[in-house]
Amino acid sequence: MSPTAPVQQRAVATRQQILEIAARAFATHGYQGVSLNAIIRESTVTKGAFYFHFASKEELALATFRSKQQELIERLTAEVGDQPDAASALAAMIRARARLLDLDHSLRCVLTLGADLGARAGPDSEYANYQQTAVELLAGLVRRGQHEGVFRSELDPRRAGESLFAAIIGSDVLSGILAQGEDLIQRGEDLIELVIEGLTINRKVP
Repeated sequence: MSPTAPVQQRAVATRQQILEIAARAFATHGYQGVSLNAIIRESTVTKGAFYFHFASKEELALATFRSKQQELIERLTAEVGDQPDAASALAAMIRARARLLDLDHSLRCVLTLGADLGARAGPDSEYANYQQTAVELLAGLVRRGQHEGVFRSELDPRRAGESLFAAIIGSDVLSGILAQGEDLIQRGEDLIELVIEGLTINRKVP
C-alpha cells in the first residue's frame, strides 16, 4: 500500500462525515439557517481541515446537494429494479422517491437546498448542470415508453422529462408549504395518476 493511501482514506472519510452532517443540517434549517461553525463543531474537525475540503458555505451546499442527489438516484435505481414497461417504472420511481424522502431525513436536503440554490442559480451554473441528471433520467423513461409503444409518440422526450421534473419539484414544494413535507407519499400517488394519464396512450395508471 502506498504511504499516502491512509492519508487519502482519512481525507475521504472526513469529507464524507462533513457531508452527512451538513445534509442533516441543511434538511432541517435550509441554506440560510445553517452555520459553518456549527457544522465544524459537530464534525469534530479543525477549521483548517474543514476549509481544506470546502472553501465556502456555497461550495459545501453544492457538494452536499450533489452527494445526496447521487445517493437518491442510486437508491431509486436499486429499489425500482426491473419493471415491465416505462409507465410502471415511472410510477415505481415516484413512489420509491417519496418513500425514501419520508424515511431518510438527510435526503431531504435535496428539497431544501434545491429551493435555496435554485433561487440564485443561472442556466449555466453548476447547480443547473446537476439538475440535468434528474431531467435526463426522466427523459430516458419517456424515450423507453415511446419505444415500447406505451407513451405517446408525439411527445418530445426532453421537454416531457423537464415537465415531469418540474411537476415533481412543485409537488415537493407544495408539500413543504402545506404539510411540512409530511404528505409526500400521498402527493406522490396523486402525481402518478396525473402524469401517467398524460403520458400513456391507453390512459391507464399502473
